[in-house]
Amino acid sequence: MEVEVLGNAMSLTSLLVLIALGFIVLLLLNDYWAHGYWKRRGIPFEPPLPIIANMRVFAKGVVEAFEVMQEKHGKVYGIYSFRTPVLVVGDPEMLRSITVKNFNSFHSRVDIPQAAGELRSMVSILEGERWKEVRNILTPTFSAAKMKQMSSLINTNADTLVKYIGIKQTEKGRIECPEVFGSFVMDTIGSCAFGLNIDSQSNPGNPFVTNAKSAFKFDFQKPLFILGSLIPSLGRLMANHRISMLIPADVLDFFNDVTKKTINLRKEAVSGSNFKRVDFLQLLLDAQKQETVDKAIDPVEDDKENDIHDDLDKHHDVNYHTKSLGKGAPLTDVEVFAQVLIFFTAGAETTTTLLGFIFYALSMNPDIQEKLISEVDEVTPSRDSVGYSSIATMPYLDQVVCETLRLFPPAGISNRMCNETFVHNGLMIEKGTQVFIPVYNIHRDPDYWPEPEKFDPERFTKEAKAKQHPLAWQPFGAGPRNCIAMRFALMETKMAVVRVLQNYRFETCAETEIPPTFGRSGFLTPPNGVTLSAVPRTDKVA
Repeated sequence: MEVEVLGNAMSLTSLLVLIALGFIVLLLLNDYWAHGYWKRRGIPFEPPLPIIANMRVFAKGVVEAFEVMQEKHGKVYGIYSFRTPVLVVGDPEMLRSITVKNFNSFHSRVDIPQAAGELRSMVSILEGERWKEVRNILTPTFSAAKMKQMSSLINTNADTLVKYIGIKQTEKGRIECPEVFGSFVMDTIGSCAFGLNIDSQSNPGNPFVTNAKSAFKFDFQKPLFILGSLIPSLGRLMANHRISMLIPADVLDFFNDVTKKTINLRKEAVSGSNFKRVDFLQLLLDAQKQETVDKAIDPVEDDKENDIHDDLDKHHDVNYHTKSLGKGAPLTDVEVFAQVLIFFTAGAETTTTLLGFIFYALSMNPDIQEKLISEVDEVTPSRDSVGYSSIATMPYLDQVVCETLRLFPPAGISNRMCNETFVHNGLMIEKGTQVFIPVYNIHRDPDYWPEPEKFDPERFTKEAKAKQHPLAWQPFGAGPRNCIAMRFALMETKMAVVRVLQNYRFETCAETEIPPTFGRSGFLTPPNGVTLSAVPRTDKVA
């Protein structure tokens, strides 16, 4: 009897082993077929490993990986995100065809299965007709006229920034750029998005500040996030059950609560007053009152003036004025919250990073810093002379910012999804194919940028820009799906630079990392920060 039981147990064990081995064999065969996609298409590709595909290549960092692969395979080649084939396109002319000329074939971004609930209503994630409708509603919010109205909020926060730099320089003999500029950006977006006075620079324990910092801690290499990418259906399931892979559920709840309370306070205040605060939340609430959305994405009457930012739109091949394809429903409450959230989370880390790199570049190039200070003193001799209109007439400031964005684009990679099969010069991109855009590598490609490692603002004079390929520079993306908040980001950045340079010169110090290192994700946020010395100006105009 014991022998019979033992035999049955062994038979069951053997059966389970055979089933497991069969499953593994099927998995590997399926994996082998999936990883043969680019070879069957005759397209150069980075050889994948079983299961993990090209993950090993990206272990040292996304920026470095794309640099190495472009040297091996050229500007257009295939990689694998686990079992999913991805076409990497570093050719600006092909990208112009994808993002602008044939936008209807690539109107979506790559889906993020880990994003669920309110996150799926963000304009950066929405797809199809609803994306067009929401983008249509949001576009007038970022007109020149609206930016001018918000510029006073930025200037007020810049007052605190100037003082904070002085305090930190006195305390430590240096400043940590992520700390000082991160606080400024958080205060600015807090006031311009939520209408709140956060004062994170003197009150770092504010719940808004602590929750915001948690929201910014995207870690795309967390095991849960990777698992959600490997098995998208599982990623969606976990996200729908509020299992944290992007923004923690308690952080989402906090900002949702803040938004609802702010909206209720606004409604109560408006009922007995003619006063209306001008910020992003209020503009969204105004848009929400529309019964239908039937306006085209056209320049509004108060947005007709030409300035440097309009030139950027043209240089960028940005089609801001694409006609709406029909009517749609106004924003829901969830959509209002989602747009405030993306305005906050997407703008904070990137602008902080950009400001740090601007002052790093100025510290490394004192002659350029002096030329910029001369323009600052001439055009904006006082605190109150700094605003949207004045910075829009400062060409050298624009050149410095654009060149910094070329060398150090905060988002080093972008993407599109092929929505319908498309052919470019004989290369067929099948429906459902993901397209990755290695922005950082395009920006440093010697075919488009002579001496690409050199910081040279003269690349962005009006005459020089006319000779550039419009998509050889795309820190905000390109085409109708570009960064809708580009105007705001540039205004916020430039006003901060001007206000700081009115009071300080920047120098490198013993703690400055030269050159700066980049994180392993597609964002260029330096893991060691940017440390500089701020020297008070003795020759201030005001």
